[in-house]
Amino acid sequence: MQCQVYIKDDVLYAGFQDSAMILNEIQYQVGEAVVDFSMFPAKIYRNMLSQLRGEFLTSMEKQESNEEFLVTLKRYTQSLAPNEMNPYYYFYMDSFVQLLMYLRYQDSDVPQLLWDYLLIQGEESKAGNISYNEMSQLTLSIAGMMIFDIQMRQSRLKEDFSMITSSEDNYAGLTPLQRLYILSKRGSNYLTGGFRTVLRPDYSNMPEESDFKKTKAFMLKHKIDIVETAEISDIDSLLGFEIYHTLKAGLPIRKCKHCGDYFVVRGRIDTEYCDRIKEGERKPCSIIGATRSYWGSKADDPVHIEFQKAYKRNHSRQRVGKMTHNEFQVWSEEARNKRSECEAGMLSLDEFKFWLGNK
Repeated sequence: MQCQVYIKDDVLYAGFQDSAMILNEIQYQVGEAVVDFSMFPAKIYRNMLSQLRGEFLTSMEKQESNEEFLVTLKRYTQSLAPNEMNPYYYFYMDSFVQLLMYLRYQDSDVPQLLWDYLLIQGEESKAGNISYNEMSQLTLSIAGMMIFDIQMRQSRLKEDFSMITSSEDNYAGLTPLQRLYILSKRGSNYLTGGFRTVLRPDYSNMPEESDFKKTKAFMLKHKIDIVETAEISDIDSLLGFEIYHTLKAGLPIRKCKHCGDYFVVRGRIDTEYCDRIKEGERKPCSIIGATRSYWGSKADDPVHIEFQKAYKRNHSRQRVGKMTHNEFQVWSEEARNKRSECEAGMLSLDEFKFWLGNK
């Protein structure tokens, strides 16, 4: 599968050619896809591969053609959630689909397609004129290999992000791009990927037109820009392209202090938390982290300690019906005002404790 990418106004546009899954273009802020790929939950890509495999086996059982199978896949692609439209997973999904269709008719080894991008290597499997049950087992094995390969790439990316963002003395004084160069010398294919750049319109439906007047009219009507486009044929080249342009744009990659995953910093340079909602949480890390950071700084504050004692006591009274909700709200607002007065030195700690009713 060929991928054409260009960057415009901090947005990376990835267009796909010869795609089995009928997806033309993915757009995302530069840097977001690669960090999302590094922490994408396993259950999501397991479910995606399982869905593709199930659709294929159903199609095979119905004795449908590959063309009919692709019609089903088009509906599936259109149902994907925004967080599932990641170009790196799309490479895996599309290659998996192409491999499935290849296996249905070919009497040969698993094609080079499988080994062109996998980090792992293994024994090639024979296909061609095999039964449904044999195909079921073979496709399950291949899906398992892809899952393992995704996890290996995620692990490698996290290790490389750790080096790029490290504060260790070994890397002191090196810019992120200099560190990226060192990674390329260690075997990471970030600056050595093979792709060529060409000038193309930023409009995917630009017609092939030889008439100058028609071409000019079309470009003016649709306000078409001409952009430098990279033609990419493998995952590692796309990784290198995006990471390089992320760092070149001065966008820091940072590890979230709450969830531990990496994110691209936009806006405030001192941001320490990402905006993702971690599994099992209801609020994004940016809110949870900031709240914990605030209250953590108050852990030894006597004014905060006395306020919390009274707050918990009255909250319990409200829960058992000894104080109404409105009474608790009125008390909470007044208690916060008293706390502010105490913090400002307008009220002594003993006076604040007496008002709260604390012993």
